[in-house]
Amino acid sequence: MRHNENTALSSPVLHITTIVMVLIAALALSISDAEGRYSRIWIAVNFGIELSVVVLGMRYFVRLAREMKNDAYISPLLLAVMLLSLLWEPVKRAVWGEGRPFELIMMFSVKNTLLVMAAAGCWKRYQKIAIWGSLFLIIFSATTNSSRDIIVLIGLELIVGFFWLFYSYWNSIRAYLIPTLEKHQWRKHGVLSCLALVLLLILFMSGNNPIVHAFKGIMPSSGGEGYKDQYARDGLGDGDLLVAGKYDIRSFAPVENAPFISSDEPSLYDIMFDQYKDDGEMAKNVDRAISLRMQDQNIEERELPESENINRHFSTAREQKPEETKSNEGLKSDALLHVSGRTPLHLRMETYDIFDGVKWHSEPLTRNLKGGFELKERFEKPWIIVSTNISSLFQECPNELHVITNNHLRSNQLPAPLHLKEIHIDYLDQPDMFGWHQDSIVKLDRKEMPRLVPIRIISHFPDADLVEYRDVKHGNVNHHKQHLALPEIPVIKKVKKLAENIVAGVEDDWDKIRKIEQYHREHFQHDRTITFNDESKLPLEEFLFEEKAGPDYMMSTSTALMLRSLGYSTRVVSGFYASPDDYDLASDHTPVHSDDVHFWVEVRVGLGASSWFTVEPTQGYEILGPSPTIYEKFYDAFVGGLLWFWKHLYLCLALIASGSILYHFRFVFTDILLTRWFYVFEPRDIRKLVLRTLWLIELRMRWTGYRRPESTTINRWFQQTSEHITASSQSLNELSSYANWATYCPDASKNISEEELNHIKHCCFQVIQEARWKKT
Repeated sequence: MRHNENTALSSPVLHITTIVMVLIAALALSISDAEGRYSRIWIAVNFGIELSVVVLGMRYFVRLAREMKNDAYISPLLLAVMLLSLLWEPVKRAVWGEGRPFELIMMFSVKNTLLVMAAAGCWKRYQKIAIWGSLFLIIFSATTNSSRDIIVLIGLELIVGFFWLFYSYWNSIRAYLIPTLEKHQWRKHGVLSCLALVLLLILFMSGNNPIVHAFKGIMPSSGGEGYKDQYARDGLGDGDLLVAGKYDIRSFAPVENAPFISSDEPSLYDIMFDQYKDDGEMAKNVDRAISLRMQDQNIEERELPESENINRHFSTAREQKPEETKSNEGLKSDALLHVSGRTPLHLRMETYDIFDGVKWHSEPLTRNLKGGFELKERFEKPWIIVSTNISSLFQECPNELHVITNNHLRSNQLPAPLHLKEIHIDYLDQPDMFGWHQDSIVKLDRKEMPRLVPIRIISHFPDADLVEYRDVKHGNVNHHKQHLALPEIPVIKKVKKLAENIVAGVEDDWDKIRKIEQYHREHFQHDRTITFNDESKLPLEEFLFEEKAGPDYMMSTSTALMLRSLGYSTRVVSGFYASPDDYDLASDHTPVHSDDVHFWVEVRVGLGASSWFTVEPTQGYEILGPSPTIYEKFYDAFVGGLLWFWKHLYLCLALIASGSILYHFRFVFTDILLTRWFYVFEPRDIRKLVLRTLWLIELRMRWTGYRRPESTTINRWFQQTSEHITASSQSLNELSSYANWATYCPDASKNISEEELNHIKHCCFQVIQEARWKKT
């Protein structure tokens, strides 16, 4: 009768192998958790404690298993370990003031439970659960840490795991009688092999894979979904409590309370801890700050380099700027800004309304300098509401969060999208800290924005397909003269005629605007190296009717003037373009550099003062639309996978071809390996040799579709399948009799003579060499 698998005792080799796998996974989780927080000595001590507990527990459980063979008390013990692991977290937070995020709390609880299961692996059912759990733990560790130590541990886990698979399978033939050899053991172990394959895929595809970040906010402490965890670490999204750098803070993600309090630059926060030079001179420039509590004073002190301010006007007649040689010293990152959130993103810094034929002039401020800002509490955090007259076109647009972090952009203007709604800077609860640079450009009441302090902004991104004819018509009714003004230069007549020819036959106003936009994207090449400084010609005329190529500001100028000639209110905007091509998967941020300065156009499409819509006439630049639906996210993930496949086309084709060959000849390769294994590890016990020979013959038959029924004897089965096998009938009959002898008379092997022993061995090896099943 077959033993009960749940209560049966396991092989000592498998028990030790299980413990090794769980300890490797536990060590990987500890390394992943301790990165940048604990030393290697702490990891070694922690691993030593776990190893000692598991070894002592193994000895205890093995002794009890031999005495009583009862595991009824193991389940309550496992439950107690899991609950104590969960209850330990609030104690640690209350006593030591430190803790782990939710996902790590769960993983450490699972780890402690698996350590107990591994120690109790002398019972088979706990051993198998421990094996599966160790694979789960190490997969989790591999997805959160890609250091060399983790990679080495993954390799060890795979080696030990495959050893457990093969030894477990070979060992199984000793536990069952011959009729049970046809059970589907390979299916169970195949699942574990698939999990091992997942580990390999994580190693090979841990680079810039767009599929990994297609979905965010999986765990409550991963950030990006409005909820924050005080103990969150490097989350998938924008967790708002990240760890500051100890040696160079710029190499880490920005944190809320990490200003530079001892540099020469002004800080956003005043913590009453200013350093002084000789003769009582303060070591920093003076700028407006907000007061923090004394418990918020733990701040790293670093310095930042200088950068330049933004001008107030822009000329289209310019000379080409020579390339600058970058020094090896200075900032590790030359990014002006870092953007977290969906891209592409147009960040506005300046708007222009009057064009005199050569220069665009900045739009003047016509509203109250300080009005339009209100304080609102959200998630117990201060948010500044930007009060604007929103058009009905944009009222139903969902809110979308971006995080802008200033690296070394020296300006007090806030780089933000067009339809800005709310602003959040941690601890800043004073609306009078904000003002207006222009009618639609927000600024801080300081000399410049704070460095490395995340600024959260909520904006609307309307759908271009929702703009209707009536919206544009209403926008034309309530326009300002400066948004329709055309310079008094001869080329304007040619510009107006060209615009009318482009939109000829188009009745809808919005379609006319899109037509002008599309014309520039299709007929003009974006080239920043082309400049227009010929004093005998206007830059606009030379660009539009001769070169047909040039920088983005010329395309924006041409587009704005064409739309104005058709009666639409427009303005030119300068700022930065956060491109999705620059997205950094490792930091989950998009850097914005100095060469990401960009010009585009905005057209008025409604009655409200903020009823403007972005028009992008430059090819290669896109406009961010509303948040994608779940179907669009799946589509983006699918497209991302196709792009990755195309980028690594030859590697993927080689893997597919190799996989196809391996799958087609899988039985041949497996038979060769198992046969070699049979010869190399020949059993010393003649009974085991006979049983393994029969097992290999049965396995070959399964691969060709002939499975021995459980009710059929070995001898009858050989007779029924004699026409499908290449071995001689005499050899098969002898193997059948030897198999019956080895199964039902195991003790008789002690009385076998040397001659009979050699004859049995010769019969086994002859059958293995000759027996091949053939399909008919």
